[in-house]
Amino acid sequence: MKKEPLFLYIFRLALTVGILFFLIMIYWSSLIVEEKLITAREELEEIKKDLYQMQSESDKLQEAVNNPSQANSANPEQRKPSKEIVYENNLLTPDPFYEKTLPEMLGKNFKPHGQRRDGTVGKPDSLQPFSSWAQVVEWNGLCIPTLANQKVGIYETYTPGAAVAMVIRKNEQGQEEYWFKLRENMYWTPLKQTFFGDNVTLAPQFLQKHQVTAHDFKFYFDAGMNKGVEEQSAVTFRNELADVEEFKVIDDFTFTVRWKAHPVQDKDGKIVNRPIYRSKVLTASLSPLPRFVYQYFANGKKIIEDDSDPNTYRNNLLWAQNFSHHWANNVIVGCGAWIFDGMTDREIRFKRNPDYFNPWAVLVNSYIIVFKSSLDGIWEEFKQGSLDSYVILPFQLSDLLAFENSEPYKKQQQEGSGIKRLNYLSRIFSYIGWNESKPYFKNKRVRKALTMAIDRERIIKQNLNGMGIQTTGMFFPLSPSYDPSIKPYPFDPDKALEILNAEGWIDSTGSGILTKEIDGKQVPFQFSLNYYVKNPNSKAICEYISTALKKIGISCIPNGVELADMSKIFEDRNFDSVNLAWGLGTPPEDPRQLWYTSGERGSSNAIGFSNKEIDGIIDSLEYEYDEDKRIELFHKFDQILYDEAPYAFLYVPKTNFVYRDYLQNVFIPADHQDLIPGANVGEPASNIFWIK
Repeated sequence: MKKEPLFLYIFRLALTVGILFFLIMIYWSSLIVEEKLITAREELEEIKKDLYQMQSESDKLQEAVNNPSQANSANPEQRKPSKEIVYENNLLTPDPFYEKTLPEMLGKNFKPHGQRRDGTVGKPDSLQPFSSWAQVVEWNGLCIPTLANQKVGIYETYTPGAAVAMVIRKNEQGQEEYWFKLRENMYWTPLKQTFFGDNVTLAPQFLQKHQVTAHDFKFYFDAGMNKGVEEQSAVTFRNELADVEEFKVIDDFTFTVRWKAHPVQDKDGKIVNRPIYRSKVLTASLSPLPRFVYQYFANGKKIIEDDSDPNTYRNNLLWAQNFSHHWANNVIVGCGAWIFDGMTDREIRFKRNPDYFNPWAVLVNSYIIVFKSSLDGIWEEFKQGSLDSYVILPFQLSDLLAFENSEPYKKQQQEGSGIKRLNYLSRIFSYIGWNESKPYFKNKRVRKALTMAIDRERIIKQNLNGMGIQTTGMFFPLSPSYDPSIKPYPFDPDKALEILNAEGWIDSTGSGILTKEIDGKQVPFQFSLNYYVKNPNSKAICEYISTALKKIGISCIPNGVELADMSKIFEDRNFDSVNLAWGLGTPPEDPRQLWYTSGERGSSNAIGFSNKEIDGIIDSLEYEYDEDKRIELFHKFDQILYDEAPYAFLYVPKTNFVYRDYLQNVFIPADHQDLIPGANVGEPASNIFWIK
C-alpha cells in the first residue's frame, strides 16, 4: 500500500487543529454574546423598574403639589383622604365616621400598629377570587376594594370606594345607566417570586406595579359571567347580574353599567320601565380583577393570544378552564387596604397597605389567621393568648367560666390580656329542611305538625345555653322585613299527632310507627336527617329531634356526614331532610335564592319548595322602590312562608364574641347613635378595631 506523503499528513493535522480552534473560538464568542445579552436584558429590566419607580415618585410629587397640606404632614400615617372632585348628583357621599368621628377617637398622635390574630377551621385548597369558601371570599375582599363602600353601621348607604363617583345618567337612547369614575391612584401590588417557590418562575411583568383601571372591572364582570367558571360563587354572581345588558368602558377610569329595564306599574297606575331594585347595591359591589395576572401564563405569554373581541373573557371556555386552575390561585393579588403576605400550611398573612386612599381603613400593621383542624383547636389557641378574639360556642361557656378562674388566666390579666365579652344576635338561622319531593313532606299540615313536635325552646336552653331566640321565617328578627306579629308554632306533640292522624298517618299495626297508604302501598313515616358530623351541637340537636319525633310515631334516623358530602347531597337534592344554617341577608334582602320555584342552577331551593304567590311577591319586590310597600310585601311573604312551613325554623343564635383587653373599639353600631347617628347594624365592625 502506498504511503501518504509526510507533508500532506502534517497539513491535514494542522488543518484539523485549526478548524477545531476556530469552532472553539466561535463557541466561546457565542457564550460571551449570550452572557452580554443576558446582562443587557437584566439591565433593561432594572431600567424599567427604575422608570416605573420614577413614575410612581412623579405621581406622589404631583399628588403632593395638589395636596400640599397632606404632603407637609409630620406623620404620614396621619394624612387624610384627599378631597375628591365633586360630581353632580353623586350617589357616593363621604362617611362622617371616617371623616370626623374615628380620627377624633384615635387622637392626633395615633399611628396604626400591632398585629391581629384570628383562627379558622381548615386550610383552603385555593384562594381563587370566585371561591366557594366564604372565608376565601372574605379574604379577597380585604385585599380588593369594591366600587363603593357601605357607611360604617348603616345599611343601604354608599360612600366612595374604588370609585369616587357613581351617577345615574341617560345615554343617547334615553336609557338609564350607572356611570362610574375611578380613582387614578390605585395600583395592583406586585407578586413575589417567594410565594411560588421553585415550581413557577414569574415573568418580570408580574413583579411590577400595575394601575387599576376600568378594564380590570370589566374583566371581573366578564369572568363572573363566563359559564365556564363553575365555582358556586360565580354561578350566584351570574344569577344576580343576569339583567346587566351592557358593561361599557369609556376610558381607563370611566365606565358605565346598564341594567335591563322592565315595564312595571307605579303607584299612580302608570306603566314605567325600571331595573331591579337591587341593581344599585349589586353594581356598587363590583370589584376589579387583575388582568395583568389572570390573562397570562406564568411565563408572560397570553392565555388567549387574540383577545381583541371585547367579549373574549365572557365567552371563551378555554380561558375559563385556565382561570379555574390558574397558576396564581394560591395568592391574592390586591389593590386594597390589606396586602396578601403569604400562606403556609399553618396560616395566611396580610399586612397593611400604607398607600391605600383611606389611611383609617386599617388600624393595625398586620393580620394573621391560623388554620386549625377544629373549633376546639381555635378555642385552645385563644385560651393560650395566641389569638385576639373568638366566637365561643354554647357548650364552651362552662369551660370559659372555669378558665377565667384559673391561674394562667390571672397571669394573662396582669399582662393586659384579660377577656371581655360582647353578645349580639347572629345573622344566621338554624333549620330543618324537609325535601318536598318525598311523600311524607308534601303536605303543609304535616310539616306544621313536625315543627310542633320539636321543642325549640328546649334546644335553645339545653344546646345553646340560652344563647338564641326562636324565629318564624328567613328574615333577621331585627330587620324591618321581619313580621313581629307572627308567633312561633307552639310546642304541642299531642296536637301534632292529631294533625298527622287527620292527614292519614296512623299506627294501624301497633308497631309504634305511623303509616299511610300512598299509591296503593303502606308507607311508614321513616326518614333520615342529615347533619354535619363534625359539629357536636348539630349532632346533639338531631339526636334530640329523633327522640322527640319517635314519641309521636315517626322514625327519624340521624345521619352525620362530612362537609363535602353534605354539599353534594344538598346540590343534588338527594336527601330526606337536612339540619343546616343559613346566613341572613342584609338590607335589601332578596328571598329569591332560597324560595323561588324555578330552582335554576345556583339556586339554594334544594327542598323543591313551590308557591305561586311567593313567586309573585319575589318578582314584585325586585321592582318596588317604595320603602313602605316593600315592607308590606316582605310581611306578606313572611305570613305565607309561615303557613307553608317548608322548614322547621329552629332559632337565631346569639353570638358570644370574646376578645382580649388590648383589642379596642369593639362595639355594636346600632347601640351607639352618639357615634353613628342612624346606625342600624347589629354586629361589630372588625375593620375599625385597633390594638392598645
